[in-house]
Amino acid sequence: MAVSATLRTPEVVVKPGGAARCHVVVRNNSAVVDQFAFSVRGTVADWTQVKPAVANLLPQQEVSVELTFLPPRTHEVPAGEHPFALQVVSREDPAGSVVQEGIVTVEPFEQVEAAVVPVTSTGRMSGKHTVALDNLGNHPFHVEVSCVDDDALLSFRVSPAHPELAPGATTFVRVRARPHKYFWKGEDKHLPFTIRVLVPDSPAIEIDAAYDQRALVPQRFFWLISILFGVLMLLVIVVTMILRQRPATIAGPAPVRTTSATPSPSSATTTTATTSSAPASARPPVSQAAPVVTRSTTAPVTSAFTIDTQAFPNVGGGPQTFSYVVPDGPRKRVMSVRLRNPEADSGTLRILHGTVAIGVVDLAVVNRDGNAPVVFVPDSPPLLAPGERVSLAVSCTNQRDPCTPSGEFTVALVR
Repeated sequence: MAVSATLRTPEVVVKPGGAARCHVVVRNNSAVVDQFAFSVRGTVADWTQVKPAVANLLPQQEVSVELTFLPPRTHEVPAGEHPFALQVVSREDPAGSVVQEGIVTVEPFEQVEAAVVPVTSTGRMSGKHTVALDNLGNHPFHVEVSCVDDDALLSFRVSPAHPELAPGATTFVRVRARPHKYFWKGEDKHLPFTIRVLVPDSPAIEIDAAYDQRALVPQRFFWLISILFGVLMLLVIVVTMILRQRPATIAGPAPVRTTSATPSPSSATTTTATTSSAPASARPPVSQAAPVVTRSTTAPVTSAFTIDTQAFPNVGGGPQTFSYVVPDGPRKRVMSVRLRNPEADSGTLRILHGTVAIGVVDLAVVNRDGNAPVVFVPDSPPLLAPGERVSLAVSCTNQRDPCTPSGEFTVALVR
């Protein structure tokens, strides 16, 4: 061969952000002066320097080529072994070029950035926070997330408590703070606490957060009660005045019930004669029957049904569908859908009439105000016939737990 190459250090270990070197001895085995070009192949080529890049060698002359490995401190260069190859190309004899292979091992490092949203939550029974953990290191590892309350006024639920962080990815952890004691009325209470993230071989990350606890009965409730009481009193006065202006009765005298007895011919003649001979002024008044008033009860014009779901995350094949089949009877028109998301799931909820989408709702919007439901009113209320399907299609993006939203449909009967 026209050239030979020898790698003195076949395995090199380097820290991210640091530098490591190795040398390759290249020898011209030909009988003529030749020029050789050196280049690195493999994933390490972007952060490897070659000195010199070109060398002119006399016959039987050697040169030492220095390779300097400079991996950046970023998640884009994963920890572990990275094979490389130094290609030596001869100008005079390209077919006699050689390749010398080696391995560079990049050491792992951990770097995590954490943030909480919202910093201060508000609620009557509990407060919800989301911790975003960004793994800026070059390998996956587990961290521990916990909460510390110096005044011991809160209890916490962290899910998941030991998440695994993938390099270059963001992992979300849910934190729910619950007070040990509740109060019926009064001003809000500000309860601070600390979210602590324990990273292996690194100092703990501490994030300040707080929960503003509200009274169980809002202050505007008392104002509402006062207004309703005033309206009720005014309504009683108006109804009393209207009833005073109405007549005592609107029905005529009750009809007279007579017995059907067959009179004898003599008594009938006597009665007829007596009746005929009696003066008109002495005749008893003829009573008229009172009008019969009938009342009919009206059947309810609205009804409701509920669709519960349980959609599991990381399931292929699109959203998971949960349906309700319209029973036999009159047709129904959907007026509104009361959506609930009690577990604060994340994902997308589609409301379908058959295969037609009535609306699309983000689950994060449904659970924005705690456990309060969100009422969805379709722009064009669909008409449901017996045998048709109404469905909830759930696309769950939770990390592990299934999504369990539900929808209560209010429908009006169409006759």
